Amino acid sequence: MTSGVTHENSFSLGAQIGGPDTPAVVLQQEQRLRNAFNHWKGNYTQAVREFAFLLRVDGSIGRYTETWNIRGAQAAKRKRDWVEVEIGVPEAWWQDGGVENYMTRLAEAIESGFHSMVELLKRKKYKIDEDTLLRDWKRIKDDFLANAVKS
Repeated sequence: MTSGVTHENSFSLGAQIGGPDTPAVVLQQEQRLRNAFNHWKGNYTQAVREFAFLLRVDGSIGRYTETWNIRGAQAAKRKRDWVEVEIGVPEAWWQDGGVENYMTRLAEAIESGFHSMVELLKRKKYKIDEDTLLRDWKRIKDDFLANAVKS
């Protein structure tokens, strides 16, 4: 890509669910946020095409936070043409305080992940419009937290 050419970034939110016992309302909230990410586009950096988040959600079959020792946002990793953050999601995030607590913890982990992504790209000397990226995320986060799906 030549300099001066705009580069549209996209966003994704994937999830690996550790069992059939994850409450439907938790899955609904993830899907709501995933839908917002799928529609989000912006010109923040030419360093990567995509900002990707991967949730590892504990359940009765897979306990990722224990097996892989991941809890919350992990350090960002640069892949081919994307930057990725894994988020270990323990059951306590929705068992302690219900869906509102889950939504808050998820939003905090994603925000931490964005900061890790920005720092990684800056460390590698890539230009990134951090202020606009974080401002746009804040709008999505505020809408997500204000509009909970009730079970």
